[in-house]
Amino acid sequence: MASNHASYTTIGLTVVLGIAAITATLVYIGGAGGADRFLFAETYYDRSVSGLSVGSAVNFRGVKVGEVKEINFVGNKYDTGDDDAHRIYILMAFRCDNLGQYAGKAKRLVERGLRATVTASGVTGLSRIELDVLKVAPKPPSISWQPKNLYIPPAPSLLSSFSDSATKVMNQINKMDLDAAWSNIHVAVESVSRATECAMTTLEARQADFARIIENIAETSESLRELAAELKRNPSLLLRERVAAPLDETR
Repeated sequence: MASNHASYTTIGLTVVLGIAAITATLVYIGGAGGADRFLFAETYYDRSVSGLSVGSAVNFRGVKVGEVKEINFVGNKYDTGDDDAHRIYILMAFRCDNLGQYAGKAKRLVERGLRATVTASGVTGLSRIELDVLKVAPKPPSISWQPKNLYIPPAPSLLSSFSDSATKVMNQINKMDLDAAWSNIHVAVESVSRATECAMTTLEARQADFARIIENIAETSESLRELAAELKRNPSLLLRERVAAPLDETR
């Protein structure tokens, strides 16, 4: 009996230790055992994230530092209003050893301009998330909920910004009354043409007058040159007449 009791005790202890080991392994795989080795962050997008999926790379200045863990609607994760419920919720996981010195500075980097951008990967149709500290970072969109993880505000990609600018330009062109603008230009050209013709007609009609005026100016200029030459030869002319008047005694 003592031998059987000892066997049961050994078996029971083995089972308990096995269950504990399995539980510890599951907890570690689930994240509790390595929680200090991961940094979770989230961002929210107002536009399409087509091509992005769970497992997509998350890069910091081109270097992979993590991956996408979950994509959902904000309304399914937080209690929000109707305007925010359609935003796209993206959960990212970073390995702290990949982040290195940035692991403990993530919040400070966000304050300095760290932004998340969904970027297409070439012509494959797949997308990734690029993180970078922007010199001129867009103002973070306002949110009405408290994020459970570090919040990295989104930033539009270069292609999206170009597309938005092109759309604005096209909308402005569509709003322009091109027919009225062309009509105004045509009227202005005709007015300039009439003014030019009138000026040419006036010049032709007054050509003789202009010729006489030019001739008089030339004669006056010649007289001034002669006077200057005479004064240069005989400066005393400035004080007396050219021909001295006879004295009274000689008359």
